Amino acid sequence: MKQILSVALLAVALSPLYTHGATPNLPNDSVAVIYADTTKLNVDSIENSLKQVDLNEVTVEASSWVQKADRNLLYPNAQQIEQSRNGLQLLQKLQIPGVIINPTDNSIALADQSEVSLRINGRPADNKEIQALLPEQIIRVEYIDNPGVRYGEVEAVIDFIVKNPTSGGSFMGDITQSVNRGFGEYWLSAKANSGKSEFSYSGWFSPRWNMEMLRDNVEHYELPDGSRYSRTEESIDGNRFEQWNNGHSLNYNFLDPKKQMFNASLKFYYNQNVVLFRGLLTDHSGGTTGLMHDEERERSVNPTLNLYYHYNLDDSQLIMANVVGGYEQPNSHRIYTEDNLVYADDEAMAGEQLVGIDNLIKNRTYSILGEVDYEKRWKNSRVTVGIRHTQSWITNDYVGQGIDDHMNQGNSYIFGEYWMRLGKHFDFSAGVGYSLYSYVPRDRESHLYSIWRPRFSARYTIDDCSSLRFNFVRMGSVVSLDMLSPVVQDIDGTQQSTGNPDVEPYATYKYDLQYLYNRGIFYGKLGAFYTHAPGAIMPEKVWVGDKILTRYNNQKNAEELRFYFDARVTAIPNWLTLSAGPAWHRYWMRGNNYTHVYNNFYCYASFELSHWGFSLAGILQTNFNRFWGESLSGGENVHFLALFYNYKDWNFGLKVLDPFVNDYKIKSENWNRYAGYYREVTSNAIKQMVAVSVSWNLNWGRRHEAGEQRINNVIGGGGVNAAGK
Repeated sequence: MKQILSVALLAVALSPLYTHGATPNLPNDSVAVIYADTTKLNVDSIENSLKQVDLNEVTVEASSWVQKADRNLLYPNAQQIEQSRNGLQLLQKLQIPGVIINPTDNSIALADQSEVSLRINGRPADNKEIQALLPEQIIRVEYIDNPGVRYGEVEAVIDFIVKNPTSGGSFMGDITQSVNRGFGEYWLSAKANSGKSEFSYSGWFSPRWNMEMLRDNVEHYELPDGSRYSRTEESIDGNRFEQWNNGHSLNYNFLDPKKQMFNASLKFYYNQNVVLFRGLLTDHSGGTTGLMHDEERERSVNPTLNLYYHYNLDDSQLIMANVVGGYEQPNSHRIYTEDNLVYADDEAMAGEQLVGIDNLIKNRTYSILGEVDYEKRWKNSRVTVGIRHTQSWITNDYVGQGIDDHMNQGNSYIFGEYWMRLGKHFDFSAGVGYSLYSYVPRDRESHLYSIWRPRFSARYTIDDCSSLRFNFVRMGSVVSLDMLSPVVQDIDGTQQSTGNPDVEPYATYKYDLQYLYNRGIFYGKLGAFYTHAPGAIMPEKVWVGDKILTRYNNQKNAEELRFYFDARVTAIPNWLTLSAGPAWHRYWMRGNNYTHVYNNFYCYASFELSHWGFSLAGILQTNFNRFWGESLSGGENVHFLALFYNYKDWNFGLKVLDPFVNDYKIKSENWNRYAGYYREVTSNAIKQMVAVSVSWNLNWGRRHEAGEQRINNVIGGGGVNAAGK
């Protein structure tokens, strides 16, 4: 009887959405709504009315995108769940505009490479944990493209709201192996559930080997007397790229849905990368040619422990606490040599060494973070307040220079935010955070800085389908140890780099105006934003004696203007979904001794075609180039095709990266008058790479309960890299 009433209540709640009525002869416990239009749906009222209703295994097929005041809700349909073997595959099928899943490492970011905060029921998560989700566990995905003050300064939040199994377990995995490159992605996950507890393990390994990476470089110099000369670097045999990264995660979750949740997560990551460039170095001022060797090795070990607890004081308020402790040990080692070129039996060989640089930096960072938040909800409003403190003890051992650089760094943050709906057409949120930074280096002057971080967002709902939204935020910067360190490192025979103990944190102001339209099969967002950062910390280059020194300094201003459009279309319901987004942005970099302007147009497009157990997916992304200070950092121009077939609990795939181009290229530039360059890095790492994949989802136990964690914290390390090109 309870189950029948549950289905009846849901049908009554959704009855205004029907366009063709219910389909007869449905399976037990299922209701189908064909091509439903949810643009007029008051999700808050329906969710509240269903709080005391047990829906069991009811299946609803309706419009998957629902726009709320402060977030977007995406509900996967039955076919998307059935054709996915893990949470990452399901996210790909949802086709969130502007969200790109990198096909080489399964990382999740925005199209402009901005940071995305990933969550599972509100708790911290990484892409491997998202991958470990059972698709049938996922109730909905919440996409927040305007995070509030308590989320920090990420550009977006993707929160997976899931049911927590109360019995049984699962064994999942994904193995991807290239057939023509040294490329692999291997991942396993196991979970066991008993009552209110869940135990899980996840492990992954991402090897890259025997990959060629080439660097061609043109450098131009201007001497103090105004004379100019240039050098060119041309790649030769012997270049390579290797990566041996792996990680492990143990997790325990205790959930009493109506009262409390506790989560403990222990993670361990190990990363090791090697990049070697070899080339002919020609000095065009004298016509001499030599051999260049530039090798960088990076290794890091990073264990972390994350403890989270929340307690529901009643139906409308809760308190949350989070403690994160971590240790990070990244080592960076760069060896750079320039040698005379000599010939023996017509074979080029290295002769006398002209330049020899050996920069080894060993870093150790101990960090602890604590946060407590309180949230109170009313019918049309909500308030959140909290306090957070992070303390880090950082050591950089510059082995070649014989210097140990130490710093204690603290960041205290207190914040509050209020959201309110006024009538049917207007809602707003206003919040403010206050940060207090302390930097205490050894044997140098200590610094204490503070910054206010106000944030305001207002939305006007024009009609059932469209709305206007304005966002403003004042963001703070974080000064790292390498920015403050006075240690001088050699880059090559002419250039050096150092930090600046006198730099000060700065604020970035961002203004964003958006028009959103969501109706039926179409979702679109047209927007423009402008940012400016007076006093931004950016590099500058100056002649010091016979060397060009690159150092950090507070510059005049850094500005960016961007116009963008994101769209998602369900072109054929249950078959084909398309996403696309062109954008144009312009940078103004106003330094103390330079002014640069740069324009860039980029776009992305993706599609997901699924039926009869087959899925065809594709991604196209052009270069999103960033400009900062005097340097341009080029993005990736990649495209990707994949064909998958689902059979019971298994998924088999064939993937091709960059099938229609002959090279993979990333460019970078520096526009400094004294020491600028134009550089291209090419690789066979992914061009026309073919890979096969097998993933599986073996699970047992069908009872679920839902819980939600509200805090997301990650501790960042304080490591630095050996200075290089």
